Amino acid sequence: MNANGRNGPCPCGSGKKYKKCCLERDEAQAPQTQPVQLPASGEDDFTIELLPKVDAAVDRLLIRVEKGQLENVEAGLEALLRKHPDYHTTNYAMGVYQAMVREDAESAIPFFQKAVSLFPFMAEAHANLGTCYMKTVRVAEAVTSFRKAIQYSAGDDHIGNNARAGLQTLERIALENTPFRTLDAYLANQRLFDLAFEKLQARHHQAAADLFNQVLAQNPAHVQSHGNIALAYAGLGKKALALEHLDKALALDPTYGPAIQNRWNIKAMKEGEPQRPLAIAETEYYRECMEAEKAPARLGWWQKIKRLTAASMTDSSKH
Repeated sequence: MNANGRNGPCPCGSGKKYKKCCLERDEAQAPQTQPVQLPASGEDDFTIELLPKVDAAVDRLLIRVEKGQLENVEAGLEALLRKHPDYHTTNYAMGVYQAMVREDAESAIPFFQKAVSLFPFMAEAHANLGTCYMKTVRVAEAVTSFRKAIQYSAGDDHIGNNARAGLQTLERIALENTPFRTLDAYLANQRLFDLAFEKLQARHHQAAADLFNQVLAQNPAHVQSHGNIALAYAGLGKKALALEHLDKALALDPTYGPAIQNRWNIKAMKEGEPQRPLAIAETEYYRECMEAEKAPARLGWWQKIKRLTAASMTDSSKH
């Protein structure tokens, strides 16, 4: 591989990027396969097989995507992926196509995931994976991907700057309506919520209530925690506490569907008699609202993520 990288200036001095100048010629002269031992950088040592002719074919197709020349591009990418299903650039390219052409971030994610599993140092795949996670409101995964993109983007300011911009966007939006001062503090609270929700799903109601209380101690306006702790208290037979938290959830968001539904169930129970409310899969509620573009105004930060990531995919022919 050229020391300057595929996206660096071509060593011939033309002023063009290497990938758009002498890369194809150099790859055509290289052996068909090149096992390369990469240095460790926080990852396990591994050997990757490089296929220069496949890389060149991928580049040609992705440059056509950049130019909007899409005829037969999908068929070409599918053919390459069928022939080389466990190669990082074929998976990366299909991820780019799904994300940029089909505008389907969810479908792109598995391809980018496989690309970075095959080649953990692939900064552009991490960056695009982060953008797809942003679009699907998977904040923790997006942060991890952007940080890896920055870590592995040495020598490529375009990728590093895009990833840093993604992190800054997440931090600004995620912290806008929360008491947290850092993105890491926000994510730690989210992990606490996820653990609490796991306990609730497992019907470990006391443990769930204790954890949701910890979440609420840090973030008293977290609607979903009020809604979920109500279910935990209902499972413990604590009707009054359950209704109190449902009322708090609805005061914060009067459109919060799970709380409206669960309130009818819990009002019918007797104090001291454990209840098993039916509506428990509410952790996806706001994401579903966002995808249907029905999110209430107070959750506009999700819609901001959707809008701000619309055009932030990394240069499609970078790999």
